[in-house]
Amino acid sequence: MEEPILTLENVNKKIGKHHIIKDLSFDVYPGEVFGFLGPNGAGKTTTIRMIVGLTNVTSGEIKINGSSISKDYKKAIENVGAIVENPELYPYLSARKNLIHFGRMSKNVTEEDIQQRLELVGLDHVKDKKVKRFSLGMKQRLGIAQAMIHNPKILILDEPTNGLDPAGIRQMRDYLRGVAKKENIAILVSSHVLSEMELMCDRFAIIKEGKLVQVEDVSNESNEEVVSSYRMEVNEVEKAKVFIEEQLDTTVEIQDGMLKVQVSKEGIGKMVSSLTRNDIIIYQVIREKQTLEDRFLQATSQEVS
Repeated sequence: MEEPILTLENVNKKIGKHHIIKDLSFDVYPGEVFGFLGPNGAGKTTTIRMIVGLTNVTSGEIKINGSSISKDYKKAIENVGAIVENPELYPYLSARKNLIHFGRMSKNVTEEDIQQRLELVGLDHVKDKKVKRFSLGMKQRLGIAQAMIHNPKILILDEPTNGLDPAGIRQMRDYLRGVAKKENIAILVSSHVLSEMELMCDRFAIIKEGKLVQVEDVSNESNEEVVSSYRMEVNEVEKAKVFIEEQLDTTVEIQDGMLKVQVSKEGIGKMVSSLTRNDIIIYQVIREKQTLEDRFLQATSQEVS
């Protein structure tokens, strides 16, 4: 497996008597979109500020492409591109001239680099148009081009879909997923729009009260051990219920004439085989997918130890 681009190791942040971030650890890898979730006040913005060096780490380590943000800031931060909410652009300049201006702040940015960035975010056809005439979605995409002008290893975005209409949100999501894969760049996204995060991200971390609750794949269907809710339509509901509870030691509910069980992917396979062998006809098995919102609410409702 590739080495992580971003690593947080037991990161803590204290301000006076307040312990804001508590032993936070996770990794972000090249080519993935990583969601950073948590309720308001959970510590997301403080964590992002520590990652980009705007506030100091009290203890622990943050490494970007192997360089410590605390001990070797210049080397670490040159691998970072970031947008916090709306990008700051010069409205009276064209898209191309904005990128030329920002490119002067970095080493070895060529006209070809600027052209490639404009093409990557789909703004090549309006590169000579003044930014003040851009829609919010176009400005967001130009902001991504600006953040990537120096070929960073990781892109950090705080609420990148803020203020966008549904079409703009979908476009932004598609661009970010495309950028991650085409450029093999790591993208860390913090957002409150969980439905969009579910479609955009490969993995996510949830923090609550400054402490990591969980890190997992957005799609956990391939994990044989993950317990999910299944509904089964069978020919003899009561007989099947008794058999499952007595022979397979699994609790069964009956809802709308169907069996409902909580088992793993492997468990439902064994259950179907057992029922079939005992002359119970199975018409259909439906897996009730747990949304990211469900998982978020479940995780954040638990007590933090």
